[in-house]
Amino acid sequence: MASLSFLSTTQTAPLHHPRKPHQPSPTCIARTRRFHTSCNSTSSNNTTPNTTNTTDTSTKRGVPGSGSGSGSPLRLDRRNVLLGLGGLYGATSLPGREKIALGAPISPPDLSKCHLADGGTGVGNVQCCPPYSSDTVPIDYQFPASSKPLRIRRPAHLLEKEEIEKYKEAIAKMRELTTTDPSDPRGWMQQANVHCQYCNGAYDQVGYDNVRLQVHFSWLFLPWHRWYLHFYERILGNLIGDDSFALPYWNWDTPLGMYAPSIFVDTTSSLYDENRNLSHYPPAVLDYKYAYGDAVPSTEEAVQEVVNQNLLELSKTYKESLTLPELFMGDPIRAGEATETDTEASSGRLEIIHNGVHQWTGPDTVPYMDMGNFYSAGRDPIFYCHHSNVDRMWQIYRSMRGNKTEFKDDDWLNSSFLFVDENKQLVKVKVQDCFNPLKLKYSYEEVELPWAEVGIRKKLTKVTAKAKTLSLIKVSEFGSDPKTLDKATIRVLVTRPKKSRSKTEKEGAVEVLIIKGIQAPIFEPSRFDVYITTPYEGDLVAPSLGEFAGSFTKLPHHGSGKDTGATKTKKSKLKLGINNLLEDIDAEGAEKLVVSLVPRLGQVTVGGVSIDLLNT
Repeated sequence: MASLSFLSTTQTAPLHHPRKPHQPSPTCIARTRRFHTSCNSTSSNNTTPNTTNTTDTSTKRGVPGSGSGSGSPLRLDRRNVLLGLGGLYGATSLPGREKIALGAPISPPDLSKCHLADGGTGVGNVQCCPPYSSDTVPIDYQFPASSKPLRIRRPAHLLEKEEIEKYKEAIAKMRELTTTDPSDPRGWMQQANVHCQYCNGAYDQVGYDNVRLQVHFSWLFLPWHRWYLHFYERILGNLIGDDSFALPYWNWDTPLGMYAPSIFVDTTSSLYDENRNLSHYPPAVLDYKYAYGDAVPSTEEAVQEVVNQNLLELSKTYKESLTLPELFMGDPIRAGEATETDTEASSGRLEIIHNGVHQWTGPDTVPYMDMGNFYSAGRDPIFYCHHSNVDRMWQIYRSMRGNKTEFKDDDWLNSSFLFVDENKQLVKVKVQDCFNPLKLKYSYEEVELPWAEVGIRKKLTKVTAKAKTLSLIKVSEFGSDPKTLDKATIRVLVTRPKKSRSKTEKEGAVEVLIIKGIQAPIFEPSRFDVYITTPYEGDLVAPSLGEFAGSFTKLPHHGSGKDTGATKTKKSKLKLGINNLLEDIDAEGAEKLVVSLVPRLGQVTVGGVSIDLLNT
């Protein structure tokens, strides 16, 4: 597809030494080690910085510049944008969907009704309500003054000694506040509790006492966490008297960054947290597909395979979701909706990768503390560096789409939350005000994006006449009854809505695999992987699973419904774009596909499998 031509279709080798691509887009470039900036922006609202590719610390830092360059994996060709994305930003108010529900934006919580949250199995009820009075009146958010310095977020594994010491000092001072003044909302535990409040059921949605406020599993995930980091970063800078202080980011999308950053390993450091999986400290490599109990790769070949698969998964995530933001960011959620009852909401593909990093980092036994559990995740300093990279990945996505608003929907744009700033002032923020990091006075250092150069998938060998000698497996349709995904792989035959679609048809609608009616205990981790291949002679398939299409990954959390029983399950769905996957496995002409659901972790029930065309 022309609009996706920035992604190469051939794999580079070796992956550890990608070439340096170039990105023309509206920019603000930090050119020197003193972080002097030169900005060239054409819009004060939606022109946002981009993040590109150089690890040369003697050259420019920050967001990318404009210019020319051939063969760039992230080159933003505006002719391709116009051709490939067409009417994406004009004809419909909600990309991929007409508004299917009359609703309203999610409102800030009623502080007077904050109650016990639920930490889940092995934890039980927890008190994480804010320390300030319930009648505190918030002020509306004001962007930082133009005179404020731009904070440049750098990769954690590239920090210099002075930067590490400054970061450790800021965290130490925040931890001290918890001891000297436990009620200070800027303190370590109070800041960690913010995540608990919005993620583990401490708040109800305003006007809906039976619906908990939950910022995961929907289009709220990325904006809410961007605001969370924004105020957290400002508080840290204020504690050490440095308005230029910036959070580092865990650069887990590049090979050299696919390890727990060494700054978090020192047991004497303020950055240390004891509730981690110690076996995953370096030299253990991060595996996006990790499930509790998996062995740590021990050979050079096994490590390289994990790195390659991580890069391929990132490449697929962007290429399959660029024209349909809900696939990247998550489904809509409106006031009064509980995701497990009113709508089977689907997390975006970036959130799923994010979940995998949480599972890999946190402990693999009950009660899955800190990075392994939403209620306590903010107690680990690595959480904020992890989310700094999640935020960066969103910014890269926005840049690839020309910094256009993903959902032109008032229920998203006007959803709002409450945070405390560095002056202990309660502040009300809106989703629509967080799109441009430059206005929030932060940016990201340029680093290489090797996943943008990697081939999406290796071609699968077609089943030929020799396949008759294989032990072929008969498959059938899913049927009407839910199926338990426990120990055995479930293979189902799924009919496509249309085969052999033209280029124009693909640009107008994304072919999406939908796993419906997924139910798993909310207080337990779960995961399953999805593979796709073509059948042989109608309803037979070779033993090979085919091509990896994506995963469903969930951390222990609180649902949005009021029932908090230990056996409570959350109903959700998984949506995976497959336009490009089908091209890569030569399945364009197939009327049916074989979808395999491979259990990896937890007790999961699946209600159905289908393939739909969703308009862009």
